[in-house]
Amino acid sequence: MIQKSVDDAAELFQAAGLGQASWKAALDGLAAVTGSTGAQLIGLGSEATVPLNVMTGVPVETGEAFVAVGGGDPAINSRVRVGLQAAELEVLDETAFTTAADMRLNPEYAEWIRTWDMHHTCLTNLVKEPDRHAGLALLRSERQGNVDDEQRRVFATLARHARAAVRTQLALEAQGTQLLAGAMEAVRATAFFCDAAGRVRGMTASAEALLSAGDVLRLRNGVLTTACEADRRGLEAALAEAVAGGAPVFAAAARRLNTDDRVFIEAAPLPASSAPGFGPRALLIVHGRGVDEARVAVAAGSLYGLSASESAIAAQLAAGRSPAAIAHERRVSLGTVRSQVRRIYQKVGVASQLELAARLPRL
Repeated sequence: MIQKSVDDAAELFQAAGLGQASWKAALDGLAAVTGSTGAQLIGLGSEATVPLNVMTGVPVETGEAFVAVGGGDPAINSRVRVGLQAAELEVLDETAFTTAADMRLNPEYAEWIRTWDMHHTCLTNLVKEPDRHAGLALLRSERQGNVDDEQRRVFATLARHARAAVRTQLALEAQGTQLLAGAMEAVRATAFFCDAAGRVRGMTASAEALLSAGDVLRLRNGVLTTACEADRRGLEAALAEAVAGGAPVFAAAARRLNTDDRVFIEAAPLPASSAPGFGPRALLIVHGRGVDEARVAVAAGSLYGLSASESAIAAQLAAGRSPAAIAHERRVSLGTVRSQVRRIYQKVGVASQLELAARLPRL
């Protein structure tokens, strides 16, 4: 019966990696077969950031408080400090850490452990890469104590399945990013795809060319930033809200160095995976380079009998802008723009933005 429970938990991890089950269900299965309060899938970034933190078996506030007290900081939490030094799939239990000393030195962290009864853990690294880290842990109470030999063995077994699932999901999301980048190429968009930590995970050819020029946008530790320091905070704020899954945000214009030329950057959230933090979370589209919208609008009106308003919107769509961005710029409702888009598609004889861009001339 115990082996069947372990096998069932392993299948849940395999299904989670394929998007056929939730990561929370897999973590719940891990907690159940190890007699733990819950389990944790955590991602650690630079500067003690925690871009991924899925905890099960505990209130939502537990994870929020963990981040707030610096739980992801190696200087505060020896479970993180020692854990980061371990190899992938090397299992560490509470005997490897200095939690009692951590609590004496960091009262807020100590209060978090006491409040949520997080006195013991067993953990391992699933993925260790220069700019990406994912770990798996058990959440155990003071009463449950440290894991015994059998619980440690079961944890080690399921950690292998968890790592395979994480790598499967990363591979699938990389493939999805490539497909999305191809779609953006088709509409000649200058687009970047960023993960939960704000790092660029993919880009179109025109985006790569823009970065190479270095006079508008640059990469700093893998994160997109502006060449002009005065524009940096606007872009950072838009990117932060987009990766958090908020409504589309429109960043302030980014200036080109030593000129009065500006580009407009649209930041929008992408659908999150079942374990937020693994794949791309935000799409950034740079407008202002490439398609001459005025000339495309004239051509669209002449070729397909579009009205002046429809011609202008068709040109904006061909430049890679979303209906939401167009509505914002034209100061009309999104519903109005969507109605116009439907009429444009009908007149041109297409069913998508990609098809429309293919029908309009490159000017």
